[in-house]
Amino acid sequence: MNVEILSTGTELLRGKNVDTNAAWLAQQLADAGLEVVHHQTVDDHFGRLVDALKLAASRSDLLLMTGGLGPTEDDYTRTAVEEAFHRPLAYRPDLWKKIEARFKKTGTRMAAINRRQAFLPEGATVLPNPHGTAPGFLLRDGPVTFVALPGPPREMQPMFRDHVLPRIRTRADFAVWSGNSFGIPEGTVDEIVNKIVGTRASYGLTVRLGRVNITIRAEGPRRKKVLADLSRRVCAALGDCYMDAEVHQVVARQLIETGTTLAVAESCTGGLISHRLTEVPGISEVLRESVVTYSNESKVKRLGVDPGLIERHGAVSEEVARAMALGVARTSGAKVGVAVTGIAGPGGGSARKPTGLCYMAVNDRVESKVFVGDRSHVKDRAAGYTLNMLRLWLNKASGKRR
Repeated sequence: MNVEILSTGTELLRGKNVDTNAAWLAQQLADAGLEVVHHQTVDDHFGRLVDALKLAASRSDLLLMTGGLGPTEDDYTRTAVEEAFHRPLAYRPDLWKKIEARFKKTGTRMAAINRRQAFLPEGATVLPNPHGTAPGFLLRDGPVTFVALPGPPREMQPMFRDHVLPRIRTRADFAVWSGNSFGIPEGTVDEIVNKIVGTRASYGLTVRLGRVNITIRAEGPRRKKVLADLSRRVCAALGDCYMDAEVHQVVARQLIETGTTLAVAESCTGGLISHRLTEVPGISEVLRESVVTYSNESKVKRLGVDPGLIERHGAVSEEVARAMALGVARTSGAKVGVAVTGIAGPGGGSARKPTGLCYMAVNDRVESKVFVGDRSHVKDRAAGYTLNMLRLWLNKASGKRR
């Protein structure tokens, strides 16, 4: 089944907004075994939007459109669909009552123009929107299934997951497995996966901040069995480098499952490690505290780092990283302490300690790496590497592999 995504919004074409909706939808569709073959972006122009809809309908089986469902004059989705599919707009009193009720509940004054949102193309199925005033809709026009979704992600994503995906999942053309590896180069991962997959399926690799994402896609009547066998073998071949989710998600799960308490002391990463961990619900059960000890004085006063260590070895050193990790564990009462100190750049480096040099510690274990890139890249890589060190430490402590 050919799937097309149509995004509308002048701000997208001007670069003021980034089209995260298209990327999110494409990932969701791929996970469901559906192939996105085209992606269009059109400005808020009625004529061009009608042309885009007609083009998409001529070459796609499923068309997903985001944006243009608001009440303002430049929200053309409803009228453009009316023109492209020859479906007159019809007033839906039930929708209008829900829109009125939402405004009353929030105590917000409603403009008369909001009434436009209660008009949908004839024959369309309503897609409820509990997070906003714009209902989505689905209609079938011959072999084409058209879906209109709101632009705001907080409205679009639950609408797609709850009301669209269940309707289209049964039309999958292939099965997909996805996993992650950390700690080995992309080329090595490629050799491992290629040897296992061979001609039985296709695969792709994506690299981001030290993590290699692996996606294997199998087709045919035995695709689920083939995929199960290949994924099992890939996981086994990658060993401790394999992760079934993002590294911060895996670490958070390990900490929660084992009841291992954690404290974090960060210098050059500025709180990035704890930020990632606190994105996972339930982390409050085990994360005792996180501190950004950026200055030497803070390392001494807050963590109890011996000032002599800093004087002899420098703040960016194996000795200080170890003292930071042990210090934050001791002062917080946590079972494990994690710390990172480094030179994020662009200045501050030297021949002996170049820009990008970072020391990362989990309790008394310390590793060093020189990360190449700008300041933001160094911080991201250091945070990810430290989290992976913690993941491996937890694996060893529990005798398990995740």
